[in-house]
Amino acid sequence: MSESQTPPVLDNLSPLEEAVVAAACRGTWTRPDTDLTPGQLADTEDPGLRVRAELIRELLMGRRGELDPRGVLIRGVRVVGELDLDHVIAVTGLALLACSLPDGITCIHARLHQVDLRHSTITDVNAESVRTDGSLLLRGARLTGSGERGALRLFGAHIGGQLGLDSATVTNTTGPALNADDVRTDGSLLLSDAHLTGSGEDGALRLFGAHIGGQLALDSATVTNTTGPGLDADHIRTDGHLLLSDAHLTGSGEDGALRLPGAHIDGQLDLERATVTNTTGPALDADRIRTDDDLLLSDAHLTGSGEDGALRLLGAHIDGQLDLERATVTNTTGPALDADRIRTDDDLLLSDAHLTGSGEDGALRLLGAHIDGQLDLERATVTNTTGPALNADDVRTDGSLLLSDAHLTGSGERGALRLLGAHIGGQAYLTGTRLTNESGPLLVLTEARVDGALFLPAVLVCPQAGQTTSTRPCPDSPRQLVARGLVFPQLRDISWRQWLHLLVHHTPGYLPQPYQQLAAVERAAGHDNNARHILITQQDDLRRRTPDALGGHLARGRHRLWGWLGRYGYRAHRLVTALLTVLLLAGATGYTAGQVPTRAGHHAAERVTPPNTPTTAAGIPCSTAELIGLGIDRGLPLGATGLRARCDLDTGTRKGQAFTYLLWALQAIVWALATLTIAAYTGLIRKTA
Repeated sequence: MSESQTPPVLDNLSPLEEAVVAAACRGTWTRPDTDLTPGQLADTEDPGLRVRAELIRELLMGRRGELDPRGVLIRGVRVVGELDLDHVIAVTGLALLACSLPDGITCIHARLHQVDLRHSTITDVNAESVRTDGSLLLRGARLTGSGERGALRLFGAHIGGQLGLDSATVTNTTGPALNADDVRTDGSLLLSDAHLTGSGEDGALRLFGAHIGGQLALDSATVTNTTGPGLDADHIRTDGHLLLSDAHLTGSGEDGALRLPGAHIDGQLDLERATVTNTTGPALDADRIRTDDDLLLSDAHLTGSGEDGALRLLGAHIDGQLDLERATVTNTTGPALDADRIRTDDDLLLSDAHLTGSGEDGALRLLGAHIDGQLDLERATVTNTTGPALNADDVRTDGSLLLSDAHLTGSGERGALRLLGAHIGGQAYLTGTRLTNESGPLLVLTEARVDGALFLPAVLVCPQAGQTTSTRPCPDSPRQLVARGLVFPQLRDISWRQWLHLLVHHTPGYLPQPYQQLAAVERAAGHDNNARHILITQQDDLRRRTPDALGGHLARGRHRLWGWLGRYGYRAHRLVTALLTVLLLAGATGYTAGQVPTRAGHHAAERVTPPNTPTTAAGIPCSTAELIGLGIDRGLPLGATGLRARCDLDTGTRKGQAFTYLLWALQAIVWALATLTIAAYTGLIRKTA
């Protein structure tokens, strides 16, 4: 017979096989009377329970006459030989329920109607590039296979309906359990309660580049691979939800246990209460993922390893919420959650979560993230013994930052809680927050901006909630806050004096901007006196911590004197008081000069002697008012009173000259004080204008 001739149909059909043909023509079920399970049918030699695979092929090809559209319907038999449907264009559907196919199925490039293999036991299914007009159903089936290509091979397949593997068990000890790269389903892919065990670097369940027309349901599924990924679904697209709630996924290696990089989920990605474990790489790698709804990880348990992080969401875009409430994420050799540049169109929720990470990059990484809603870490616990607990440099939230009652433990010079360059569009709540860092700052707020109120109790940094700003060191000064460039409109849960205490005693070095910012807040609230006190403290801190910035010893002396006399121009009334004091001293000096004798009958200050009066004549004493006026007249730099025409110092004597020199000195001091007073008041007017 030449290759182009059609082979003859099978003859010598058994009674069961004849019944199968007859039932297929009528569209009814063939049900042998047996109590054997599909596993037991694999070993049966009973001809009443055996149907040759060639006969099923002939029926589907239409070689046994016209068949009913309801298909070839068989239950509870052993299919003898490999069911070879390669390149077959079926004329009707096929149902092999609770059957045993120990020799497997191959249907490469076949065109089939609906295929129903529910509760059957099958060894190896090769359905590469198969096309079905209806669903492919394998619910409750048990599939075993071997080899690197997979126990169930569906790569490049197109399923016109659902691909149903819910409650199925698929096992391969030398390759993938299910290999469905580039598969396309017009309906959902159902793997709920399924058990898939695979091996190797390609993953136990492969859906690389798949397009699921409905939901991808893996809720309560168990996927295991000890030598590679559990689920590898890079660049998958689902038109519905991806459901992994209560699933258990175990994988291995640097690629991750659950891989979803570049995936696009049109609905929710639901991992609530899921357990994902990888001891040699990420638990979940979902870099650049896009979900058109929420990403739910509440109550999930993720354990990963390595510098790439346990949970990776770099560059992800979540159209809804990212919910990690009560989740536990653990990585002892890298970040717990790495979500740099993530974008969420709603809240990012981490309340009551427990995250443990390691390394200088931080346990929880949100660098450059954009949260359209709130960033909620209330009551969360974040721990890192070798770097920051939360590293959120350049994060942006359009809502509030909620850290109330959170406990963050970090280590190192980068700080426990980093918000460098952050922009909080709402309020920032740190009430009840506990920060721990034994080797660096607790809180880094460099160049951060809070558009709402900043709720930051003093006890967060200084357990004694210090109110004083004296030069005496605070015993808790090692607990540091970095606030350079921090901008906020108002403070809550902390007084301005407490915040000033933190700036003086709990910042790593002198910086003017934090003082200026606090003074601006107090001035905006109408508390000008508080603002002046803050700015005076700023100058004191400048001299205490960076004296070299003032210049040499003379400049530092002038600065100290200016601070003592006029409080750097912020207490002008002190200069007025000093000026009046010096004038009183000048008046007292004039009075004293009138009491000091210089020679017989004369004093250092006395009435002016008329012309042509003998020098031996006794001097005429000045009155008390004249003497006081004399001192003030000589002390005033401008505006003489004219008393010196009647009463003046006797500069011809040594004592009179001494009083003259003293009053000149007082006059110079008055000059200086008057100049400083005018400058101080002018400065105050400008500062309050």
